[in-house]
Amino acid sequence: MSALTTVNLLVLAIVLGLPVLAVPAVLSGPVNRSLLDAAGATVTAFAAIVCVGTLLMRTDGPLRWTGIVVQAVRNRVRRHARPLDDLPQRLLAARDQITTVLAGRWWRALAATVGRWLLDFMTLQVALAAVGSHPRPGLALMAFCGAKALGNIPVTPGGLGFVEAGMTALLALAGVSPGEAVTATFAYRLFSYWLPLPFGLLGMALAPKARR
Repeated sequence: MSALTTVNLLVLAIVLGLPVLAVPAVLSGPVNRSLLDAAGATVTAFAAIVCVGTLLMRTDGPLRWTGIVVQAVRNRVRRHARPLDDLPQRLLAARDQITTVLAGRWWRALAATVGRWLLDFMTLQVALAAVGSHPRPGLALMAFCGAKALGNIPVTPGGLGFVEAGMTALLALAGVSPGEAVTATFAYRLFSYWLPLPFGLLGMALAPKARR
């Protein structure tokens, strides 16, 4: 467990540090305008999500209201199922458990989690720009989220096969040509899935052997 945590921290530190290394390149030469627009939208989304997450973590009202709305929609959609009546309380209890476990450092976990996924999305944007395709960032984000949802299907490790097929199809629906969608998807998966694997092997090799 400690080795896995260390590897995750190393990968996260590298991912968060790459944009710092990219700043001189951005300032020293021309950069594709659509890629800069996507980066600006990503930074804006990062700030907005962190602000909303902070509000939900620090106050009860917005989280309780969210639970009431979701509960009402669920009960309306599934009228023949047993109605929910405690979702707001369950959300508040889960939130309190998270803040207790993180012991006052929840804001770091929130920023790191949001930053990790948004930088992962920027990896896809760079892959698309590399093949000469520039779909609207909103449509690309929908394709990204759909592919990540498919990755949660517990059939293959890391959603292998499901993510590639789903992302290729969703990018094609977003306006990317089929050939560019395939190339961009495989380039994205190379950097986001395959290249971090050696860090896992290194962590397994360096981790102390567990005693009986």
